[in-house]
Formats: sequence, structure tokens, C-alpha cells
Amino acid sequence: MALFTSSTLGFGADSASYYTLAMTCVSPTSMLLLLGYGRLLDVSGPKKALVTSTGFCAGVLAMFALAISMVGHHHVALGNNWTLSQMIVWISFVFQNSYAHLLYAQMWSFLGSIFTPSQAGRYYSYVAGLSSIASMVAGVSVSRIVKFGLPGLLGAASLSLCGTLILSSRAYTLAEANGFDPSLEMKKRSKEKILKQGNDDNKKLPLVQQMKDGALLFRRVPALAALFFETITFQSLCTVLNTSLVTQLKDAVPDDQWRAAWTGRFYGCTNGLSTLFQFLIMPTLSQRIDPKSLWKLMPVIPVSCAIFQVLSRSMVYSALSSPISALYLVAFSFLAAKTMDYSLRNILAELVYVPLDFESRYMGKEIIAVFANRFGKSGMAVILSGLQFLLGRNVGEGGLLTGMTFFVSLAWWVSCLSLSSRLMSRDEAERAVGSRMSGVADGNDTSNKKTKDE
Repeated sequence: MALFTSSTLGFGADSASYYTLAMTCVSPTSMLLLLGYGRLLDVSGPKKALVTSTGFCAGVLAMFALAISMVGHHHVALGNNWTLSQMIVWISFVFQNSYAHLLYAQMWSFLGSIFTPSQAGRYYSYVAGLSSIASMVAGVSVSRIVKFGLPGLLGAASLSLCGTLILSSRAYTLAEANGFDPSLEMKKRSKEKILKQGNDDNKKLPLVQQMKDGALLFRRVPALAALFFETITFQSLCTVLNTSLVTQLKDAVPDDQWRAAWTGRFYGCTNGLSTLFQFLIMPTLSQRIDPKSLWKLMPVIPVSCAIFQVLSRSMVYSALSSPISALYLVAFSFLAAKTMDYSLRNILAELVYVPLDFESRYMGKEIIAVFANRFGKSGMAVILSGLQFLLGRNVGEGGLLTGMTFFVSLAWWVSCLSLSSRLMSRDEAERAVGSRMSGVADGNDTSNKKTKDE
């Protein structure tokens, strides 16, 4: 974002208009990356897919950093509205917002393949907490890295991905050496496909076939379909709340510097509370309460906040209708949703995949992480933009966002209840994972024995 809003390299005061165009292109770019990942996973397996995609992203970021540093201050014009540096910054911004979900979802897929449900419930919150701390450290480090120039931020991101590549490869190597390599399950399923359908499945799948297989996967695994719609409704809710927060913040805090400081404190509070919950509350909560029950209970606070927002607009609660009161009410609702997302929802979503099969844990997870997340955000943004165009006024006026928050939060709760009804209990999940691991181990032992005999 620092590069995008830069007055020398990026778009400066005109960033808002170009930002909308960039975010519109993020979803198609994410889908292209997802399709490429699907082919790579089918041909090469999860380890090579992760290593190759991480190396590709690191190389692209390094290329952007070099290109911006070379042409940044020459102001080469491309037509009437763009410079060459702006074009490179714009493309790099779209790419950065497209690849992140693709990479981190693969890492969570690996963890979901080596842990049992009880182990995942015990350790996932610590993994998420350490990730939050790493994000905060990276944010603090930006002010020092930027001394080497704004392109240095892309260079630092590329170097961090190189470290990720080395550690990811090492993790898979350890899994292979100790007999819990996730690709063993993929190899077993590939052999079963060949026996049933012949050797045609060994060929590269065309685009249409990939999309068809994805649809069949979600039809075969109802929990994936339910999680897909839960993700869309939750991201839609966050988009509405974020829009409400921005609207109220402009009215209540007109000064730019004070507004920036307020926003920084708000997100700092969100990250702090999330980290606290991840380390102190979630390890105990996930062990004592079945995830099925947590899915039912999780939306209670955000839905209650939405109901209170609706009531606050009535005459009975007219004292809460002042700009600053309305701001804090919306901020608390958004804080509750985002804290719930970082500390609880993300962990529960990862637990959904643990007892599922290989295709669900890798391909199904990527479809939800890349497509459903983006579709929920961009879809609701399009709806809000359409309403603003049709009404001819800001959607924040007249209580429209308050009503949308209420109905979308109810839709999220319904989707959570639907998802909960399709999940295995903790004991059922433990048995499913145990059966899966023993089956893969037996198949690996048989294969090793045949190789030894030959």
C-alpha cells in the first residue's frame, strides 16, 4: 500500500480511483493462480506444488522490486494517464493481493494432514498466535526497511518467501522421513483411480475438467459446500461493517491525522485481543467444547451487536445516535467480528479440514481460501456500489448499512448452523483420521515390500 499511494512511484492523491480498479482485478488473478496450482498439485504433488508456487511468488516480487528501482524516477509516460512506474506498481499490487491466500492455505493443508483433531485443537491456536506476532513485528519493521527505498519492501517480502520456501521444503522432508508424508495419500488415491478408470486420468486435466472436478468435490463433501457459503456470508458481513466504520469515522473524526491515529489504535487493539485469545483462551476452549458447538455459539456476539445497532436508531435509544456514539457502536461490532475471526473462526475453519480426504484438504481448501474469501468481499462491494448508484446518495445515510448488517449477520449465523450440522463430532473425526492414517501406512508398507522383493 505504501508503494501504491506513493506520490513519486505510485498514484498519490489519485490512489482511490486506481485502487478500485486494482481490487476488481484481484479475483480474476487469484483464480488464474488457483487453476495453475490445481494442475501443479495434480501432476507433481503437494510438496513440489508448495515449493514451486512459493519460489514463483518470491521471484515475481524480486522482479517487481528491481523493475521499480530501475525505472521509478525516470517518469516514462505510457499514454496520458500512466507512467511506467505506476504500471509496475499497479500490477505488483494486484499480484500481492492475489497470491497470499494461495500460499498460506497450502501450509495449513500440510498441518491438517499431519495432526489428529485433538492435536490440531491443542496447537492450532499457538500457530495462529505466532503468526499474529510475526505480522506485528513485520509491521513495526516497515519503518526501518523503507529507509532503503520503497522497492526495498518488495525485496524484503521476496526474501521472507525464500525463507518460507526453505522451511516448507524441510517440513515435507521430515514428514517423508518419518512416514507421515501427505503425498502418500495422494499416491494411493491415484493408483485407485487408474485401476477404476484406466490411464486417462494421469494426463493433464483441461480447464473445464478442473472446474467440473471442483464442483463434484463440493457435492461429494457437504461440509466443504457449507464452509464455502459460511465464508461468503462472513466476508460479506465484514465488508458491510468495514464500510460502516469508514463512513462513521469520517463523520465523527474529520481531522485526517486524528482519524489515522484512531484507526491505528483500533487495529492494534484488534490484534492485541486476538493474540491474547489465541494464547490464553483458545487452547482450553477448543479442548473442552466440541467444534460443532463452537460454530453454533460463535455468531452470538456479532449478531447481538447488529441487533443493538438497529435498536439504537429508535427513539428509545436516541442518546446513541450522535456521531461519536454511532462510531463506537459500529467499531465495537467490527472489533467483535474481526477478533472472533482471528482468534476463533480461522482455527475452527482449519479444524473442518483435518478429518477430510486429500482432495478436500488441498484442492477444496484452496478454492475456499482463494475464491470464497474474494467473492464474499468483492460481491458485497459490488452490491454496495450498485445501491449507492441506484439511490444517488451515500449508502451510509438513512440506516441502510445498519439494516444490511443485521440481515447479513443473521445469514452468517444460519450458515454457521448449517455447517455445524454437517460436521463430524470430535470422536468421529478422531476415528476418521486414525482410519485414514492407518490405511496410508498399510499402503506404504505394501509398496515398500513390493519394491524390496523386486
